[in-house]
Amino acid sequence: MEKLYFNLSEEQITKGRKLILWGVVVVFFLVGAYVAMLRPVFGVEDVKPVNSVALFGISFLVALVAAYATFKRGELYFLIDDDKVEFRYGVFRPKKYSFPWTSMREVVMPHKERKVKVIFKDKTSYIIDLTWLKRKKSTLIRKHFFHAARAQNINVIKVIQLSHHKSHPGVPDHPVE
Repeated sequence: MEKLYFNLSEEQITKGRKLILWGVVVVFFLVGAYVAMLRPVFGVEDVKPVNSVALFGISFLVALVAAYATFKRGELYFLIDDDKVEFRYGVFRPKKYSFPWTSMREVVMPHKERKVKVIFKDKTSYIIDLTWLKRKKSTLIRKHFFHAARAQNINVIKVIQLSHHKSHPGVPDHPVE
């Protein structure tokens, strides 16, 4: 069976957009500093220095977004091969998950949702949530997951929605984040 590897990190913000964000931070900070200095330095009595607080606040919030977009996070990926299903994703603290095919008992694939429910032999389950990915990538991952599970002789159950799927007695659900 062919190996499927998706690099999910490539969907981060481009360099041009990062520069625009940092430019907005600098502009709002400089305008805030100018407004704060209008009355004490330039003697303009109509503008109160308190008005600069909003500009500094906007500058701070945009700086947080720009810093989050700029600093490198761990590589986000989704891998399906002959031995295991492995993925690392998350927004703030990405976590790595690895499930060997030998520990899986059933796979539940909903038709209307971009999720995959994996039921393990130890009667636990895990829902892999792919809704945050683009539709094309999530469809390819689900399709490959389906064929890989069939190739590994794992029971694949198709349902309309996961909420309609009844868990087996003693099978707790552990959704992703």
